[in-house]
Amino acid sequence: MRRRSPVRAAGFTLIEVMVVLVIMGVMATGISIGLDSLRGRDADQALKRLRLVLEASADRAIVRGRPIAIEFLPDGYRFSALDPDDNWRPLIDPPVFNERALPGGLGWAGLRLDGQPDASVPRLQFGSQAPEYELRVATPNGEARFTGKANGEVILDMPGAPRS
Repeated sequence: MRRRSPVRAAGFTLIEVMVVLVIMGVMATGISIGLDSLRGRDADQALKRLRLVLEASADRAIVRGRPIAIEFLPDGYRFSALDPDDNWRPLIDPPVFNERALPGGLGWAGLRLDGQPDASVPRLQFGSQAPEYELRVATPNGEARFTGKANGEVILDMPGAPRS
């Protein structure tokens, strides 16, 4: 006669399920915190990149002798150049001047040209001489401020950064 072994129910115990849920919760929290820090870094990198591109566009306009403008779009920016027929054309070469979207949490806060009150001008134009301007960008940590000098230099004052 064969002896039957006791039948064991298949499945997981309550303790095993709870341990798995705790591990998943800890992992989700870690991923969420990591993504938030990446978002902040992404915004900082976008601001630093914009500073460099603003300087490059002022230099390029002076060297080429043709005006270049940055156009402020609701969610980003693009560069245009004045062609020989006096038409504004999107600037796509070199790729550094391609249209860019602002990362989440960033938005245009204002533009002041040559010490004038805030302008609702959707374009900042660089020509044979760089304009003096102040461009403000709203960030989750406060306003970042780009200050453009007549020599083409752009100073970036980021919120939370020590002033120099």
